[in-house]
Amino acid sequence: MQILVTGATGNLGFSVIETLLKNIPTENISAFVRGEEKISEIKAKGINVFQGDYDNVSALKSAMANVDTVLLISAGDQGDRMQQHRNVIDTAKKSGVKNIAYTSRAMRNRETLAHQLMEEHFLTEDYIKKSGLN
Repeated sequence: MQILVTGATGNLGFSVIETLLKNIPTENISAFVRGEEKISEIKAKGINVFQGDYDNVSALKSAMANVDTVLLISAGDQGDRMQQHRNVIDTAKKSGVKNIAYTSRAMRNRETLAHQLMEEHFLTEDYIKKSGLN
């Protein structure tokens, strides 16, 4: 099984990689990173690193080759978050990825939304369900 962790240089992504390293072989982990600040640290662990962002479909495609599972860590406030999420999900589907995990929020009722970010989490969840990915 090959896992791609997006947002791997952020706090959550880096922590996920550290946890995965305790549970699966290093060669089964890939990292997708936007910034360069921790690339050398991740590479030093023996992890295959791909640089790009969620707007760069070509970089996403390269990173998802031979990947079974993608962890989509929600995009930040820069750019069009929904389009970025769609880019990741669409590329995963086209690349033959079987499973996708998404860092959404624990909220069940859309009627209690506090702000736009929460709506975008629900919309991303809906898009994943419609994609056919597990």
